[in-house]
Amino acid sequence: MIDNNWIEDLLNKSKSNTKKEEKEHNNPLEYKLITNLIDECYKIHKGDTLIPLGKLLASTFDLLISADYYSYVGHKGWYYCPTPTPSLYYHFTNCCPRHALGNIFYFHPASKPESGSIGKSTSRLLRAFLNVLLKKRGRSERILKGAEPVDVVIVNEETHCILFGEIKASPLLTLPLQMACEKLTDDGGKEITEHDGNLTINTIFNQQINLFVPKLVEGSWCESQYPFGNRAALSDKYWGYRSVIELLAKDASFLKNYYSFWNEALNKYHPKLTNSIYWLTNACGSPSPRPDWWPKSKGGDGAGFESVSDSKTSVGVDRTDDIKKGIYQVLKLGSEGKPVASKWKFKVGIISNIHAARHFEEYLESLKNLIWTHDTTGKAHKAGDLNPEHPLYNLFDGIIALTESHFRDEWLKEVFGLENN
Repeated sequence: MIDNNWIEDLLNKSKSNTKKEEKEHNNPLEYKLITNLIDECYKIHKGDTLIPLGKLLASTFDLLISADYYSYVGHKGWYYCPTPTPSLYYHFTNCCPRHALGNIFYFHPASKPESGSIGKSTSRLLRAFLNVLLKKRGRSERILKGAEPVDVVIVNEETHCILFGEIKASPLLTLPLQMACEKLTDDGGKEITEHDGNLTINTIFNQQINLFVPKLVEGSWCESQYPFGNRAALSDKYWGYRSVIELLAKDASFLKNYYSFWNEALNKYHPKLTNSIYWLTNACGSPSPRPDWWPKSKGGDGAGFESVSDSKTSVGVDRTDDIKKGIYQVLKLGSEGKPVASKWKFKVGIISNIHAARHFEEYLESLKNLIWTHDTTGKAHKAGDLNPEHPLYNLFDGIIALTESHFRDEWLKEVFGLENN
């Protein structure tokens, strides 16, 4: 059994980690963008309460992640699509986004940041997003970067309520970028009529870049674009944040139109309605039907094919390895922390942007209401075998996501319950 100072020690380390992280990520536009996104969500929800606030917030969290990803946009990674009009795309699943809307698949590797940096970035941004959201809701809780073995700490030092948890964040989708271009020619001077990804773009800075947001026209999803601004120079790494802020200010229709697309994409993500905008979502798998020209995967036995987006990019907390690790970590944290909680009302749980849409029933449904206790005698087989004062503990005090949550604790429900907002 660990000592009684375990919670305080980890809380203090988490405060230190959070201060250090804030100094390292001193983005002057981050707080403004998060605040503007959350404020716009509340405005839309107030105007139409049938639109769930949690889903609105989750959709705008994807925009925040997109703004961060756009920091990596440069001269390489663009994809030339010649038809129906020549365009360049910087996309985040492994195919031409324009043609994917019509279930036509042209392979080109996604232009994503390195996988090692994605998880750290999304987790940090989810903590930042939730901190601003709680402030908007008039809460005094703080969300901190945890210290091993804790991912995230949520604390109210006035009421001595504290949660140690796992945080898993991954976007449903990242909007592709588009640039207009001339018809390209090959080294023989002939027009290139096929898709081409072997490009290094000569001019990126101060060029008009557009945001690719499909729209529904007479029952079919079609390409639509919003002017998105430009990157001024190599040093202009926060241009994506600035461009989203400006787009929200200039076009009052953008966010609601974007949400309509995002929400329909979520509906297709699960239960895997494999057509059109489904192919812009993460973890959408291999194309179906697979075209003859679709490449085989690199490595392995050569029998498999490349995916449009594989399961490693599963949405929110939907990656099975993350769920299994989260279950163990929550059990471990609870078994070590709850018996020595002392002055703290100690809780454990999982935090994410989007619930485990595909895998909740398989991995979490049977565990969500599980309770446990320590039995040093090894003889208890039912509750009646225990002392009436013997404590029982929740396995999960909360499985929390912007889109859908499960609570077994009133404090967490007060903090994160979005149903009545």
